[in-house]
Amino acid sequence: MSEEHRQGNVTGCKGLNVPLTLTNYLLNQQKLTMMKGIHNIHKMTASIAAVLLSASLFSCSSDDFFGKAEGTSEGISFGVTDAAETRAANVNDAQTVAHYVLRSDASADTLCVRAIVTDGIGNNDNKPMTRAAMQTTMYDKFNVVAAYKEDGNIGSQFFMNEIATNNGTNWVPQRIYYWPGSNRQLRFLAWAPTDATFQTVPNSPTATTLQYTTPAEAKDQRDIVAAATDFIDSPAKEGNCIPVGLQFKHLCTAVKIKTGAQMTAGTIKSVSITNVKNSGSYDMVSSTWALNDGTANYTVSPEFATTGSTTNGTDLNAGESTLMLLPQTLGADSELKVEFHDNISGRDRTLSASLNGAEWPMGKTVTYRLSITPEYELNIENTSEMLDAHYIVEPIKVKIGNLEPNTKWTLTAKIDGEKYNGIDVSVLLDNPEDGALNVAKQGFWIDKYVEIKRNDEGEIISKKLTNQTARGTATVTGTGSLETNAYVFIPENIGNTDRNITITLKVDGSSDADAYKKTITQKCPSWNGNNVGYERFEKDNKGIYPFGFLWDRKVEYKYQGFLALLFKWVANSYKTADVDYLTTKYTFQLWFKSITTATIDYTAINNSLNVGMSADNGLENTRKLYTFKNIGSISELENDFDNLKILGYKWQDKKTEGGHYETVKNFAAKMAVMRNKFNVEKREQKDTEGNTVIFYVPYIEENDIVWYLPASNEQKGITDIEYPLSGTYWSSTAADDNTHAYVYSSGSEPVIGERMATHKIRAARRK
Repeated sequence: MSEEHRQGNVTGCKGLNVPLTLTNYLLNQQKLTMMKGIHNIHKMTASIAAVLLSASLFSCSSDDFFGKAEGTSEGISFGVTDAAETRAANVNDAQTVAHYVLRSDASADTLCVRAIVTDGIGNNDNKPMTRAAMQTTMYDKFNVVAAYKEDGNIGSQFFMNEIATNNGTNWVPQRIYYWPGSNRQLRFLAWAPTDATFQTVPNSPTATTLQYTTPAEAKDQRDIVAAATDFIDSPAKEGNCIPVGLQFKHLCTAVKIKTGAQMTAGTIKSVSITNVKNSGSYDMVSSTWALNDGTANYTVSPEFATTGSTTNGTDLNAGESTLMLLPQTLGADSELKVEFHDNISGRDRTLSASLNGAEWPMGKTVTYRLSITPEYELNIENTSEMLDAHYIVEPIKVKIGNLEPNTKWTLTAKIDGEKYNGIDVSVLLDNPEDGALNVAKQGFWIDKYVEIKRNDEGEIISKKLTNQTARGTATVTGTGSLETNAYVFIPENIGNTDRNITITLKVDGSSDADAYKKTITQKCPSWNGNNVGYERFEKDNKGIYPFGFLWDRKVEYKYQGFLALLFKWVANSYKTADVDYLTTKYTFQLWFKSITTATIDYTAINNSLNVGMSADNGLENTRKLYTFKNIGSISELENDFDNLKILGYKWQDKKTEGGHYETVKNFAAKMAVMRNKFNVEKREQKDTEGNTVIFYVPYIEENDIVWYLPASNEQKGITDIEYPLSGTYWSSTAADDNTHAYVYSSGSEPVIGERMATHKIRAARRK
């Protein structure tokens, strides 16, 4: 700029008018000297210099650069004024604007990302960064140009084209400029930092744009800011000039990556945002961007190790790694990609999600929070939310997916509360070869194996309870992927409070946060004043059964062949001395034509029931009804025979007549007994040729029956506010006519009902 324009026709803040040219300006000074004397002109010059050096102090917030003037100057200077959009990010202003789900092409893993937009560009601790990213105080220097307008016409040259530097108070240009005279206005355009690379900057008084391309590396990206005024008159007031207020705006969007609430063990190697528009023009007057179509990818490589205890919100690209990108709406090709090394599998994984439509507002911070879950899948299904107080076999489904073959996992079950009789919860995975488990699948809560020796007629010679568990253990381990049924053996809760059962599935070496957990609440009994407790509800409001002992069912099994004799021995193992409803017949002809016929005739006991008559002792009734002619266990014979195989052969012929098997299998007293702890007997039979068949049957001693069906008078004591009785319930009291038994409804007296009618039951237990 010419000396004429730099020092030209000005109006001093004391109202002095001087000629436009430098020559006229000097002549005017000579005239003043002649009029006032050399002493006075020197005095005035010194005063002006002193005023220029005493530029006013601007306060700068620790959150951002803004304030108000606290002093005056006779020369042109600059201060940074308050602007809402330049305030640093406030955690209370955070707003979640989107959620993304990142998926790996190679697994079912998901990566959850939360996008957060906050006002301003700033760091949480309000400390200066190592570079100008997320600038929280104004730069020491900025570029500034000024165009002047005279009588409404913009001049052809800049009035000012300088770098303004902070002098501790304001920002002042390198040379002294004075406000032009009347009918002249100035418009200021300013931008920073001075070392940022712009393709073009305003090069004429009518130019107002910055051309900018985002550097490829985060360390080279700057928090660029710009300010513009209208054409303004001299800010002189009462003969004093005050600094020009420049309202700087952040032109970029700060993009931050942080850890989320859930992080699995591994290393976040890199995070990339792809297909981002990276260049454009910013109009400082209209405060708008016009972006070009070109795109670029931006990557940060934190190499950050994660664990299950990684602090939520840990910065992955703080400081020089902060991305300062152009504000925009991301397109269909934009993605967030994460390269992650999984410590569990030992593999590198790539996860990505579309950012299509994501908004990056100018002057704001967008934070992506990554919650990285394991690539494997853990799941426990089909569990009940609430279970009753008695012994329960709870079937569940366990699923472990996308796990390396040699990677170990652990399934545990535990009681979160008081244990009784030292019995803990246990688990068995489904196994067709586990004969004891097949007993549990029928609903029997089995504890240990019992060794029983019998003669050829089924009579017990000896028995011994072993220490070998039949129901698994509290901890089950394995390797690789798995999808199977499992059975949780939950012991009785005979305390005064409910308790929780927690089932946990975890990959070895992973954090607790990555484990999958299911919690089941087990109720305690509803205790009455006589120390008798009752089960709490009928599951799903079902479970209706007949009293039984009035059956009309007959079943005949027939086998012909060389294994016929072995089938006879198996059938006889179910017989006891008083069992008269099970008969077996073996006919030898030729070896391959021998025939065994086994017949179950339940009608044989209908007119012989002479137990279960007490109106006050349901425990005795239940024990006697279950053990009467071994009917409690003999009813499992049909199920066993249906599934029995010897050398791959089954029964050749089965004939049935009369009622359904379920009416025999599930009668009221037996269903109450199945609330108890059983053991399991392993039976083994061999023929003379060495052919063997092994099968398993439930076994319970009469004294081990502690959950029972209340007698008719005992049912009056059943009270439960939380789960009140509803409908009609069987008692354990049989009528003496061999056709009826007593039923009970809440609030009424016991009455007799047909034995084969179906009603509910609630078992009881003495404390």
